[in-house]
Amino acid sequence: MLARTAQVAAQRWAAAAAAGSSRAFAAAADGPKSNQFPPPDASRLGTADLCDVYHPEAVDVVSQPKIQIMQPLFRDYGGHLRFRGRAATVKCFEANPLVRAALEEQGEGRVLVVDGGASMRCALLGDNIAAMAHQNGWSGIIINGCIRDSEDIGGMPLGVKALNTYPLKSAKRDKGLRDVPVSFAGVTVKPGDWVYADKDGIIVSPEELTL
Repeated sequence: MLARTAQVAAQRWAAAAAAGSSRAFAAAADGPKSNQFPPPDASRLGTADLCDVYHPEAVDVVSQPKIQIMQPLFRDYGGHLRFRGRAATVKCFEANPLVRAALEEQGEGRVLVVDGGASMRCALLGDNIAAMAHQNGWSGIIINGCIRDSEDIGGMPLGVKALNTYPLKSAKRDKGLRDVPVSFAGVTVKPGDWVYADKDGIIVSPEELTL
Protein backbone atom coordinates (compact mmCIF):
# COMPACT_ATOMS: atom_id res chain seq x y z
CA MET A 1 0.00 0.00 0.00
CA LEU A 2 2.81 2.42 0.92
CA ALA A 3 4.62 1.58 -2.29
CA ARG A 4 1.48 2.24 -4.33
CA THR A 5 0.95 5.62 -2.58
CA ALA A 6 4.55 6.63 -3.23
CA GLN A 7 4.19 5.64 -6.87
CA VAL A 8 1.06 7.78 -7.30
CA ALA A 9 2.75 10.76 -5.62
CA ALA A 10 5.79 10.39 -7.86
CA GLN A 11 3.58 10.35 -10.94
CA ARG A 12 1.88 13.57 -9.81
CA TRP A 13 5.19 15.33 -9.22
CA ALA A 14 6.46 14.21 -12.62
CA ALA A 15 3.36 15.56 -14.35
CA ALA A 16 3.71 18.86 -12.52
CA ALA A 17 7.38 19.15 -13.48
CA ALA A 18 6.52 18.53 -17.12
CA ALA A 19 3.94 21.32 -16.97
CA GLY A 20 6.58 23.66 -15.52
CA SER A 21 4.12 25.35 -13.20
CA SER A 22 4.58 26.13 -9.51
CA ARG A 23 0.82 26.05 -9.09
CA ALA A 24 0.77 22.60 -10.66
CA PHE A 25 3.37 21.47 -8.12
CA ALA A 26 1.08 22.62 -5.31
CA ALA A 27 -1.90 20.84 -6.84
CA ALA A 28 0.13 17.68 -7.34
CA ALA A 29 1.32 17.67 -3.76
CA ASP A 30 -2.06 18.27 -2.18
CA GLY A 31 -4.30 16.43 -4.61
CA PRO A 32 -7.13 17.70 -6.80
CA LYS A 33 -9.01 19.38 -3.94
CA SER A 34 -6.18 21.71 -2.83
CA ASN A 35 -6.85 25.45 -2.64
CA GLN A 36 -5.05 27.79 -5.01
CA PHE A 37 -2.84 30.52 -3.59
CA PRO A 38 -4.77 33.81 -3.28
CA PRO A 39 -3.76 36.61 -5.66
CA PRO A 40 -1.46 39.31 -4.25
CA ASP A 41 -3.27 41.95 -2.19
CA ALA A 42 -2.47 45.23 -3.94
CA SER A 43 -4.17 47.26 -1.21
CA ARG A 44 -1.38 46.46 1.25
CA LEU A 45 1.10 48.42 -0.93
CA GLY A 46 3.94 46.02 -0.18
CA THR A 47 7.40 47.39 -0.80
CA ALA A 48 8.25 44.55 -3.19
CA ASP A 49 5.14 45.28 -5.28
CA LEU A 50 5.90 49.00 -5.26
CA CYS A 51 9.46 48.31 -6.44
CA ASP A 52 8.13 46.24 -9.34
CA VAL A 53 6.11 49.25 -10.52
CA TYR A 54 8.25 52.24 -9.59
CA HIS A 55 11.74 50.71 -9.82
CA PRO A 56 11.33 47.98 -12.46
CA GLU A 57 14.97 48.08 -13.54
CA ALA A 58 17.29 45.38 -12.20
CA VAL A 59 20.06 46.30 -9.79
CA ASP A 60 22.70 46.24 -12.55
CA VAL A 61 20.83 48.74 -14.75
CA VAL A 62 21.82 52.39 -14.48
CA SER A 63 18.64 54.43 -14.09
CA GLN A 64 16.99 57.26 -12.24
CA PRO A 65 14.22 55.52 -10.28
CA LYS A 66 11.21 57.36 -8.96
CA ILE A 67 11.72 55.98 -5.45
CA GLN A 68 14.51 55.58 -2.91
CA ILE A 69 15.12 52.35 -1.00
CA MET A 70 16.76 52.38 2.42
CA GLN A 71 19.66 50.05 3.07
CA PRO A 72 18.52 47.00 5.10
CA LEU A 73 19.82 48.17 8.47
CA PHE A 74 16.63 48.23 10.51
CA ARG A 75 14.81 45.80 12.75
CA ASP A 76 11.08 45.69 13.42
CA TYR A 77 10.02 46.39 17.01
CA GLY A 78 6.42 47.59 16.80
CA GLY A 79 3.24 45.56 16.74
CA HIS A 80 2.57 46.67 13.17
CA LEU A 81 5.09 45.36 10.65
CA ARG A 82 3.54 47.28 7.77
CA PHE A 83 2.97 51.03 7.90
CA ARG A 84 3.02 54.08 5.67
CA GLY A 85 2.37 57.81 5.68
CA ARG A 86 3.82 61.25 5.06
CA ALA A 87 7.16 61.89 6.71
CA ALA A 88 7.88 64.27 9.57
CA THR A 89 11.55 64.49 10.47
CA VAL A 90 13.84 65.02 13.46
CA LYS A 91 17.62 65.28 13.40
CA CYS A 92 19.25 64.79 16.80
CA PHE A 93 22.12 63.05 18.53
CA GLU A 94 21.75 61.23 21.86
CA ALA A 95 18.97 63.62 22.93
CA ASN A 96 15.25 63.08 22.31
CA PRO A 97 13.22 66.17 23.35
CA LEU A 98 12.23 66.84 19.74
CA VAL A 99 11.18 63.22 19.29
CA ARG A 100 8.79 63.60 22.21
CA ALA A 101 7.62 67.02 21.01
CA ALA A 102 6.80 65.68 17.57
CA LEU A 103 4.91 62.65 18.84
CA GLU A 104 2.92 64.81 21.27
CA GLU A 105 1.28 66.33 18.21
CA GLN A 106 -1.55 64.77 16.23
CA GLY A 107 0.08 62.32 13.86
CA GLU A 108 -2.69 62.15 11.25
CA GLY A 109 -1.24 58.90 9.94
CA ARG A 110 2.26 60.26 9.47
CA VAL A 111 5.61 58.52 9.96
CA LEU A 112 8.25 60.16 12.15
CA VAL A 113 11.72 59.66 10.65
CA VAL A 114 14.49 60.31 13.18
CA ASP A 115 18.15 60.62 12.26
CA GLY A 116 19.86 59.84 15.53
CA GLY A 117 23.31 59.64 13.99
CA ALA A 118 23.27 55.84 14.36
CA SER A 119 24.33 56.18 18.00
CA MET A 120 24.48 52.90 19.89
CA ARG A 121 24.97 54.61 23.30
CA CYS A 122 21.38 55.44 24.27
CA ALA A 123 17.73 55.03 23.29
CA LEU A 124 15.73 57.77 21.57
CA LEU A 125 12.34 56.09 22.06
CA GLY A 126 10.76 54.25 24.97
CA ASP A 127 7.37 52.76 25.77
CA ASN A 128 5.79 55.94 27.15
CA ILE A 129 6.56 58.02 24.06
CA ALA A 130 5.61 55.14 21.75
CA ALA A 131 2.26 54.77 23.50
CA MET A 132 1.68 58.50 23.09
CA ALA A 133 2.50 58.21 19.39
CA HIS A 134 -0.15 55.53 18.96
CA GLN A 135 -2.74 57.50 20.92
CA ASN A 136 -2.06 60.57 18.79
CA GLY A 137 -2.54 58.73 15.52
CA TRP A 138 0.99 58.27 14.20
CA SER A 139 1.39 55.40 11.74
CA GLY A 140 4.99 54.59 12.56
CA ILE A 141 8.46 55.67 13.65
CA ILE A 142 11.80 55.00 11.97
CA ILE A 143 14.90 55.68 14.06
CA ASN A 144 18.48 55.74 12.87
CA GLY A 145 19.51 54.79 16.39
CA CYS A 146 18.21 52.72 19.30
CA ILE A 147 15.00 52.24 21.27
CA ARG A 148 14.29 50.65 24.65
CA ASP A 149 11.28 48.96 26.32
CA SER A 150 11.14 46.85 23.16
CA GLU A 151 8.98 44.10 24.67
CA ASP A 152 6.23 46.58 25.55
CA ILE A 153 6.53 48.42 22.25
CA GLY A 154 6.14 45.10 20.47
CA GLY A 155 2.61 44.84 21.81
CA MET A 156 1.53 48.26 20.54
CA PRO A 157 -0.39 48.74 17.26
CA LEU A 158 2.33 50.96 15.88
CA GLY A 159 5.11 50.55 13.34
CA VAL A 160 8.59 50.98 14.83
CA LYS A 161 11.88 50.35 13.04
CA ALA A 162 15.26 51.03 14.61
CA LEU A 163 18.85 49.85 14.41
CA ASN A 164 18.88 48.10 17.77
CA THR A 165 17.90 48.31 21.44
CA TYR A 166 19.77 49.87 24.35
CA PRO A 167 18.47 50.30 27.91
CA LEU A 168 19.98 53.72 28.71
CA LYS A 169 17.80 56.79 28.15
CA SER A 170 19.04 59.74 26.12
CA ALA A 171 20.04 63.23 27.25
CA LYS A 172 17.86 66.37 27.02
CA ARG A 173 20.53 68.82 25.82
CA ASP A 174 21.30 69.73 22.19
CA LYS A 175 17.73 69.21 21.07
CA GLY A 176 18.58 69.07 17.38
CA LEU A 177 16.40 70.12 14.43
CA ARG A 178 12.88 69.46 13.26
CA ASP A 179 11.34 69.32 9.81
CA VAL A 180 14.65 69.30 7.94
CA PRO A 181 15.92 66.82 5.33
CA VAL A 182 17.65 63.83 6.97
CA SER A 183 20.09 61.52 5.21
CA PHE A 184 20.97 58.00 6.33
CA ALA A 185 20.81 54.41 5.09
CA GLY A 186 21.54 55.60 1.56
CA VAL A 187 18.52 57.90 1.18
CA THR A 188 17.42 61.44 1.95
CA VAL A 189 13.99 61.94 3.52
CA LYS A 190 12.35 65.35 3.27
CA PRO A 191 9.36 66.49 5.32
CA GLY A 192 6.24 65.59 3.36
CA ASP A 193 7.79 62.66 1.50
CA TRP A 194 5.83 59.41 1.52
CA VAL A 195 7.29 56.48 3.47
CA TYR A 196 6.27 52.84 2.94
CA ALA A 197 7.60 50.16 5.31
CA ASP A 198 7.13 46.45 5.80
CA LYS A 199 9.22 43.38 6.59
CA ASP A 200 10.97 43.64 3.22
CA GLY A 201 12.26 47.17 3.67
CA ILE A 202 11.56 50.90 3.53
CA ILE A 203 10.73 52.97 0.44
CA VAL A 204 10.74 56.77 0.23
CA SER A 205 8.90 58.69 -2.49
CA PRO A 206 8.25 62.38 -3.11
CA GLU A 207 4.70 61.46 -4.14
CA GLU A 208 2.04 59.09 -2.87
CA LEU A 209 2.30 55.69 -4.57
CA THR A 210 -0.53 53.48 -5.79
CA LEU A 211 -0.84 50.08 -7.41
